[in-house]
Amino acid sequence: MKKLFLTAVVVAMGVFTAQSQTVDFGVKAGFLNVQAEIETPDGDVSNSEAGFLIGGLVDIGVSENFHVQPELLYGNAGEGSALFIPILAKYYIADSGFAILAGPQGTLDLEEAVEGVNTFGIDATFGASYDITENFFIDARYSFELTNRFKDGGDDFKGHINSLQIGVGYKF
Repeated sequence: MKKLFLTAVVVAMGVFTAQSQTVDFGVKAGFLNVQAEIETPDGDVSNSEAGFLIGGLVDIGVSENFHVQPELLYGNAGEGSALFIPILAKYYIADSGFAILAGPQGTLDLEEAVEGVNTFGIDATFGASYDITENFFIDARYSFELTNRFKDGGDDFKGHINSLQIGVGYKF
């Protein structure tokens, strides 16, 4: 599943780059809050950890108001670390500098694998961004994990990792 998702990312980047009007590369860093939620027959458990994220992005202008923005971000929260790989559709609202973000995100846990627990998950991500200048921007987004992190949990055991990201970035 990981290889298929990463292959889709590379192919999408190639297709959009070949057909795009503009391509900007950038870097970004910011605040990360990760919330792990576990549902069991005995009750639910939730844990939240704060940390940081840092990484790079490609802003691909498909049209004046529509862009595609794949990213590769390293995040560290509490004692855990992960790679976040979103592919976001970015729609600019007129000439305001504001944009709405939405799309899928792959999340790869970088910690030692635990038996029976998936290290890779697929999230639904949404948020907003604002271009402060032509190069500097800020954004905020929330990701809901769609996959169950427990391999054989069935309906009895479900685990999800949701994340909040608030960042500042620079496009070259």
